[in-house]
Amino acid sequence: MRIPKTYRLFGKNCANFFILLFMAVLISCNAMILTRSSHHHPAISKLIESPHIAYTSNNNAEIFIIGTSHFSSNSANEVKTLISAVKPDGVVLELDPERCLRLTKQSCGFDASGTRTKSDGEVLYGADFLSAINSCQEMDVPLFLGDEYVQATKERLLESIGKIDAYSPVPLIQSLFPGGATQHGKQRARSTIDVIETFRRDPKKLTPLVVTTSPPFAVASVFTLFNDQHSAIAFDGAQTALVAALNSIEEIGAVVIASIFVSSLLFNNIIVERDKILAENTLKAVDALKNLKEGRSIRKRWKCEANTAKSQCSNKLALSKETTLQMKDGIKTVVQNVPLFTLKTPIQQGIRRHLNLFEPRWLKMIDQLMDSKSSDNEMKLGCVRCTNKFYSAISIDGAEGRYADVIFDTIGNLARVSQVKEGKRPVSGDRRLAVSLVGGDSFIVDESNLIVCDDGYMMASSVEPKCIENVACEPFKKNGKYEDVPVRIVVVVGLFHGNGVLTTLLNSSH
Repeated sequence: MRIPKTYRLFGKNCANFFILLFMAVLISCNAMILTRSSHHHPAISKLIESPHIAYTSNNNAEIFIIGTSHFSSNSANEVKTLISAVKPDGVVLELDPERCLRLTKQSCGFDASGTRTKSDGEVLYGADFLSAINSCQEMDVPLFLGDEYVQATKERLLESIGKIDAYSPVPLIQSLFPGGATQHGKQRARSTIDVIETFRRDPKKLTPLVVTTSPPFAVASVFTLFNDQHSAIAFDGAQTALVAALNSIEEIGAVVIASIFVSSLLFNNIIVERDKILAENTLKAVDALKNLKEGRSIRKRWKCEANTAKSQCSNKLALSKETTLQMKDGIKTVVQNVPLFTLKTPIQQGIRRHLNLFEPRWLKMIDQLMDSKSSDNEMKLGCVRCTNKFYSAISIDGAEGRYADVIFDTIGNLARVSQVKEGKRPVSGDRRLAVSLVGGDSFIVDESNLIVCDDGYMMASSVEPKCIENVACEPFKKNGKYEDVPVRIVVVVGLFHGNGVLTTLLNSSH
């Protein structure tokens, strides 16, 4: 017997209601378990009493985690207030390089191609991140990108679809009850995020929860992750199909169960796994900032044009010119005007490294090296390990530009350019250079000798090659004693990432 339409609609609304009720109960229990300690440092006690902020500390770091809503809410102001009050040594964002660049380009009024469409872009999503970026640039605070690329999340989700344990709701429940982990881990949190109280104070933050707990959205989200261009079609199609399928109470129950399993799949991949990545990158930021404080690394900031591919090289100096100087203690070899190239891992002496370069600044750097090549001098680069690299879009005289903030080791290695091959990128057809390097002697980066070319790459005005054994401890002697104080970091993540990131940090070996 077919159930009347009124009862079918009632059943559908009840299904959505009970899903919301189920999550609200779990979050309420979480809020009761994650109680706040009343013993805080006076300077930060007022901040960490806020329900959307978690705080923990040890001998290495003080970490403030602010849970935000990326949609319209008061999160942007809360982020600005926290960063201004804490004055952190660094800020970690729940962004990857692609999303960061896309978001900042949109906020500056540039489209994907870099064309200026309007003075200020309207940002529906990510105002909290923009607030952090703007605050840090104004206060000269290093920014760290803590998230993985979207493609990595998609690949992990695709791999997990056929695994039964990927649909388990247990991780979802455990993530809402992190109290045990915080109590039995290496340390305890001084405060945690109270989600319910956060919602009560700012109801707009409920918007993502209400939307994402809808069964049509849960199903459509799977399609959306794999096809951004057809996300709206996937949503509408899933909603229409599900509404048409709700012809009986049994079918309603099946949809609710299916929605829970799909939500668990998405939660396990999009929230839980990324909590681990965000926590891991936060710890890397702690290490990078400690090395910066101890003089083991250098931080450099600059602004430059985004696309210099069609312009002529602005740097007219002869690069990598090797000269000998007569000193009191003998003859010293110095390489002048050495362009610096940043690598994730250092290049070792005698080891060959192959690079595929396509960014305009690196193409200009190699072009300038080629122009400076002579029979007397080999083409050489200074390669330094980069521990943090942050780029965002800015407007420079109405044109698209870049704000660069990099941290790199004070010890580098000279590398001989053994081969350069012209080529094109497979999809876009843009210019690409295949460059082969051979690692050479080490050198110490003198910050006072660093300059940034208008083309967007760094250069050391003079470099003295040294034996590796003689370099190891030298950069740290000139800094003398330093005060070993904890690094202070603010972590800006979505509200449902906050306690998960906190729990992972507490259970880490740091």
